[in-house]
Amino acid sequence: MAKTMGMRANKRCAGFSLLEILVVLVVIGVVMGGVSVSVNQGGPEKQMRSAVEKFANYADFASEMSVLNGRPFGLLLEPPSWSENPEDRGWRYKWQVMTEQGWIDYPELPAVELDREIKLFISIDDEDWDWQDAPEVNLPAIAFYPDGEATRFNIEFSLDDFDETSENVALDDWGRVVWVEKEEMLEEIKEELGDF
Repeated sequence: MAKTMGMRANKRCAGFSLLEILVVLVVIGVVMGGVSVSVNQGGPEKQMRSAVEKFANYADFASEMSVLNGRPFGLLLEPPSWSENPEDRGWRYKWQVMTEQGWIDYPELPAVELDREIKLFISIDDEDWDWQDAPEVNLPAIAFYPDGEATRFNIEFSLDDFDETSENVALDDWGRVVWVEKEEMLEEIKEELGDF
């Protein structure tokens, strides 16, 4: 009897059960997933996409508020070269509303300064906005009007180090503010789902 007990104990020590192996694999999977999530959370591309999403949301909000308030809303863009320390600054933008006193900052949408690595290329009414030659008059370059009309624009966000990486926010043919790449991705998903 003691001999059979010893054999059973030796069998248990000889290897792992299938359940124990599965538990170890799950733990390794969770740890590796956590590592990949923490690695993917940072980086300039992620920061740029976050900046693009914020800008698109703000622009959409300004467009809607213009109609609701019955007042024009404008986007004031400030290139780094317009600041006192251009090497230390990134692009800056803020939203303004037209009042009897002229354009004033809209407090619900605070000014945003982009990271220095993010560069903007701006097209207004299908022409490049040459901000280097533009006067520093501090007037909005893009406007949304209460009747739903708006300045046609395309703003390309890109990174110095990643030339192939760029994201665009534009006014589409229906007058909506869209994040172009995100909109295209959603269209592709709809087409794929439509095939099922």
